[in-house]
Amino acid sequence: MIALACIYSIPIILIRRFHTTNNVFTVNLCFAAIFCGLYWLLNLTLSLVNPNLYTNVTACRILGYFEMMCTLQVPLALIEVSRYRLCYIVYHTKPFFRRKQWIVTCVVSQWTFGILISLLRPISVGSLCRDPPWMGICLFTITVITPSLSCLVMNLIIFNHVRSSTSRIEPSIALAKSTLHQHITRRDLRLLQHMIVMFCVFLVGWAPTYLYSFFVTTNINRIMFKIFMLGAELSITLDIINLFSYNHELTQYLKTKFLRRY
Repeated sequence: MIALACIYSIPIILIRRFHTTNNVFTVNLCFAAIFCGLYWLLNLTLSLVNPNLYTNVTACRILGYFEMMCTLQVPLALIEVSRYRLCYIVYHTKPFFRRKQWIVTCVVSQWTFGILISLLRPISVGSLCRDPPWMGICLFTITVITPSLSCLVMNLIIFNHVRSSTSRIEPSIALAKSTLHQHITRRDLRLLQHMIVMFCVFLVGWAPTYLYSFFVTTNINRIMFKIFMLGAELSITLDIINLFSYNHELTQYLKTKFLRRY
């Protein structure tokens, strides 16, 4: 997963012709996936090398914070795509939503929110390195329920707006304007469709993990938990693969480079 995210991100960062708005958000998603993957790789390593570390309250608080923060950034990154497109399409007459500042605002607010809201985790850790029962509800709500509802509502608004706008196009409108309008909506809808699929894949992968942690508060079966985590990591890997299928230009570039080398 981490390797795929790096392969996807590096050409976009280094090559100027890939510096588009859509690619900014997909790279942001890759960074979120990289942070998530690195944390869980570290978590797995520490659980094998030094399992006694999880009896230290300070270590539990630090690891708990990064667990929530790194994992949460993935659904937040997907939501930011919908939020950006919602304002860009629905409020297209407002200049701010068509500027680069709006892109920066979306990305910065995503990471800031994830960093701050995750402070709930270390605060809640008790003396026995256990979360209180309400923390399980909080984690499931913040990571799964709220992002799902937010993504659903924003995309419904976008699709409804695009459909109503398309039905209002009059035959007398100039062909060039109509073509441009259709091009923009198709591009936006295609990106949103991919993001919806990716969000569903994320939910299928991560919901069982949080549900298991929520219902089994004591005597957690570590093997079962690792199986759920394997499914969660696999879901993010599938999301990165989906990004390659969306970005045909980047995929073609990488194929050309690979064929030339081998």
